[in-house]
Amino acid sequence: MEVVHFIYENQEVDFLSNGDENVMINATQMAKIFEKRVDVFMKSDHAREFISALELTPFGGRLAPLKRSEIIKTVNGVNTWMHRILALKFAAWLDPKFEVWVFSTIDQIILGHYKEVKEATIEKIQAQNEFQRKKSDYILKHPELAEIFELELRITAADRKRMKALQASVAQIRMDLFQETN
Repeated sequence: MEVVHFIYENQEVDFLSNGDENVMINATQMAKIFEKRVDVFMKSDHAREFISALELTPFGGRLAPLKRSEIIKTVNGVNTWMHRILALKFAAWLDPKFEVWVFSTIDQIILGHYKEVKEATIEKIQAQNEFQRKKSDYILKHPELAEIFELELRITAADRKRMKALQASVAQIRMDLFQETN
């Protein structure tokens, strides 16, 4: 799992992500921003009932409810980490603007650059379609260009082969180096 550091009003808040929707947030840092205590929130009936609901109910495509260790955990007796859903409830208890910030930050972590990748992919497909259309038009008007475009395809294929071989060589060098250190 990877700790990602975000800043809210010049205060650091750590998010722990394993690359999927299992995001945990450092509740101790969250509470410190607002000079509140995690244990006060955790003792509230609302928080206890909410945690019980998370332990009983599968949600968001999950087949099983969350385990207590997935909902909340204390690390080294110092920092309390909360599952993203409980952390949102905690953030709402702390401050509504902070709740929105936490929600947006979780979205950013979970979705990553999904939107950017999607938009770039759409742009690429549109450009490829336009290129193919223009290429076909040019070949119809100038049949001798077909040979040049074929050479371009062969160069691209050769480049792909070369990159694949280069990546394999680098992987082999890494393996050789790793074996030498053992």
